[in-house]
Amino acid sequence: MEPRHGIMKAFPKVKRARVLQGKDAPPVKKKPEEHDVKGNCFKGVTVYILPAGIGNARCQIFERQIEQNGGQTERALSPGVTHVVVDDSMDSDRAMRLLKVDCMPSGVQLVKCIWLSSCITQKQLLDVDSYSLLLPKRQSETKNENIEEELPDVQPTATAIVEPTSDHSKQEETLDIAVLDTQEEVRGEEDGVSQSDLEALITGQTPQEETPGPSLEPATDSAAQSVVPGKWVCAQSSQSKSNNFNKDITDKLEVLAKAYTHQGDKWRALSYSKAVNALKSYHKPITSYQEACQIQGIGKRMADKIDEIMESGHLRKLDHLGDAVPVLELFTNIWGAGTKTAQLWYQLGFRTLEDIRTKAHLSTTQKIGLKHYDDFLDRMPREEAAAIEKVVKDAVHAVDPGLLSMACGSYRRGKATCGDVDVLITHPDGKSHKGVFSRLLQSLRDSGFLTDDLVSHEDNGEQKKYMGVCRLPDHRHRRLDIIVVPYNEFACAIMYFTGSAHFNRSMRAMAKTKRMSLSEHSLNKDVVRQGSLKVFGGTPFTTKTEKDVFSILGIPYREPHERDW
Repeated sequence: MEPRHGIMKAFPKVKRARVLQGKDAPPVKKKPEEHDVKGNCFKGVTVYILPAGIGNARCQIFERQIEQNGGQTERALSPGVTHVVVDDSMDSDRAMRLLKVDCMPSGVQLVKCIWLSSCITQKQLLDVDSYSLLLPKRQSETKNENIEEELPDVQPTATAIVEPTSDHSKQEETLDIAVLDTQEEVRGEEDGVSQSDLEALITGQTPQEETPGPSLEPATDSAAQSVVPGKWVCAQSSQSKSNNFNKDITDKLEVLAKAYTHQGDKWRALSYSKAVNALKSYHKPITSYQEACQIQGIGKRMADKIDEIMESGHLRKLDHLGDAVPVLELFTNIWGAGTKTAQLWYQLGFRTLEDIRTKAHLSTTQKIGLKHYDDFLDRMPREEAAAIEKVVKDAVHAVDPGLLSMACGSYRRGKATCGDVDVLITHPDGKSHKGVFSRLLQSLRDSGFLTDDLVSHEDNGEQKKYMGVCRLPDHRHRRLDIIVVPYNEFACAIMYFTGSAHFNRSMRAMAKTKRMSLSEHSLNKDVVRQGSLKVFGGTPFTTKTEKDVFSILGIPYREPHERDW
């Protein structure tokens, strides 16, 4: 019952409605998304709508509207698709995982659902730039060498903010910043970067590519074995960079890498990170420009900057970091806020955390991230991470003593401090892990150990993932991820969640050169690709341990502490 003028009427008088029929009957009002609009605004467009987050019923409505307006639809990412539409809250990394591709095929746009809604509302095919989740296609390295590098003092562009014409669009596109840049973006997975570009960030070595063209034939065994490890990151120990002979240079380049990252310029950030890793791995101090040019992973323009630091002890570019950079860094440190959200907040005039707290429209996860801002930034000692793992392990064994659990991430790599704790759970019988997820989480909530849920349940195939916040007595709030996986995926999942991110990219890229595919689920053989589109996912190898993965790829096994790239 509705309150009227502040007074609740228990039994208001109700006038009996007169049944109207025929021409007297009022028109049935359809929901905006159900208008049977006919036109040709989608002519020449073929759309695949990823149902995750959108829902099957809404997908069907959209598909009908696309077809009624001259377009075509597909039920999978197949050749001929021009646009892939995903839920507004999804980021490109998760979309790639759900689509099971390393990168989007050439010419295919990955766009938010609001693009489709806006096209239908405005009855025209809108430009995708403001709705796209992908970076512009990478220019060749030679061409990039000739482009005048922009200083990272450029303010976030106002063009990212669209002025929609309808109220519906306005509600979803302007101040509703609840659209979540998921933390996976913050943790460093570059959008739109092909695996072949990410094989060896320390060397810049170009990987051996598969034969170009539309061939759909899987590689032969001899072709798969022809790729040599060379100086791939995954084939080397990260201990090689334990003695950094060029720290004065790498410290300054890392500042610029971070600045570009916070501004969303991932290509330049990647270029600087690549150079930093190359310098950290170099066996002696660099003494000349010519020597810098000879190091794989360092181009001429980067060598110019290195030479400037060697000559003057300083890099002038650091003097021109704009006011936006520290503010963007402040904002992206909020869990759940990525670079796009941070830039939008900056454009709206926000400059402090208090501005965000009092003026921004925050999602539930961003509110939690803001509440625990200082705690999340404070790295915990290993001892605290071990104590968190023990609490989870005890709860796991209380549910079923036969379950296995293991802390991964930086803790398993032997780091002295950890940003969060990732715990993997499985059962050797391959089936008893099912049904554990909800019982375990409820137990940890009942004990007061879990204080906040960030992502309470994310399905990834047969894997289930929880992302939340925990707290030991008299300690800070800490980030905790719990992942339940089937036993046949345990080895690949351990490798994936152990990291580091650079090491994982190198492993996946090497697998690709061998016509294989590596993910947190499995290492597959006989993968068939058409360009960058995976048309057949291949057949999983049996990988009982991480060593099996290394052995199949033909590279020496690396202990977790050797993967800290």
